[in-house]
Amino acid sequence: MAHLEPPILPLRLYRYRSLSRGPAALAQEIDSIKKNYLYCSTFDRMNDPMEGYFRPSLALKGDAEYKETLQRVVNNKSLIGVACFSETKDDLLMWTHYAGHHSGFCISYSAKKLCDGLGKHVSLVRLGYGDAPPRLSNIDASNAQAAAVKILSQKKRSWSHEREWRVLGNVGVERIDGKQPITDIYFGSRISSESRDY
Repeated sequence: MAHLEPPILPLRLYRYRSLSRGPAALAQEIDSIKKNYLYCSTFDRMNDPMEGYFRPSLALKGDAEYKETLQRVVNNKSLIGVACFSETKDDLLMWTHYAGHHSGFCISYSAKKLCDGLGKHVSLVRLGYGDAPPRLSNIDASNAQAAAVKILSQKKRSWSHEREWRVLGNVGVERIDGKQPITDIYFGSRISSESRDY
C-alpha cells in the first residue's frame, strides 16, 4: 500500500472578513488582530445549510447503541469552533460572500506561524470535497471528538473553489501564541474610507 502524504501547508492562508455584520464589526476585527486571536463560530452559523451533515454506515446504524453514539457525535460537533481560511486571496465570489460584497478586507497569515501558535487541542485541516456527506463507520464513531472533526473537514464539491482550510478549536476565542502570523491586509475595492483609515 502506498504511503499517504498529509496535505502540504501552503506559505499563506487567507481569511476574508466582512464589516457589514454590525456597527461593532470593525472594532472586533481590529481587536483580534492586535491581540492575536481568532474567533471561532459554531458550525451551524456557517453559510452552507449542509454543514455538519454526515452518513452513518449500515454497520453503525445497526449497532445496539446507535442512538447514544449518534448523540455523542452531535454533542461533540456542537462544541467545536470553526475559523475558515482559504489558499487564495483573489476569489471574486469569496470577496462577495465573505467580505461584504468587497466592502471588507482579507487578512494574510503565515500558515506556519499560525499553525505553530495554536494550542495542541486545535486542528488545522484542509477540507476535502465530495458529492456526498462524509461517511461515519463504527470505528469513526468510537471517538466522538475525532468523528466530529472528520464531519467538519468535508463539504460538497460545489464549494471546492474556496480551497478552504479550517481551524477547529474551542467555540469563541482561540489565542495565537508566539510571533504575529499576519503578513498583510488587503482591502476590498468597496471598503469605506472610514474603515480603511480606522
